[in-house]
Amino acid sequence: MDYEIVVPSTADGSQEVTIRRWLAEVGQPVQAGKDLVETTTQKIALYVSSPVDGVLVEIRMDAGSVVRIGQVIGVVRTP
Repeated sequence: MDYEIVVPSTADGSQEVTIRRWLAEVGQPVQAGKDLVETTTQKIALYVSSPVDGVLVEIRMDAGSVVRIGQVIGVVRTP
C-alpha cells in the first residue's frame, strides 16, 4: 500500500515551506516516525517524518522547491 508524505502545518502558521534536503533516497527503507525531509519557513526548521515503515518509492518535490502546507511531496510503500 502507498502512503503519501504530506507537509504538516507549522508552529509559526506559515502557508508554505522550502524543502532544504531529503534525508532518504528513493529505494531506501524508512521507519515510521523517522525524519525523511528537512524543510524551512522564514522563521523555523521543520522535519517531516515517515508515516509508516516501508520503502521511499517517490520524491515529488526536490530540494529548493517551495511547497504549500498539505501538499504531497513523496510516497512510502509498505510491503
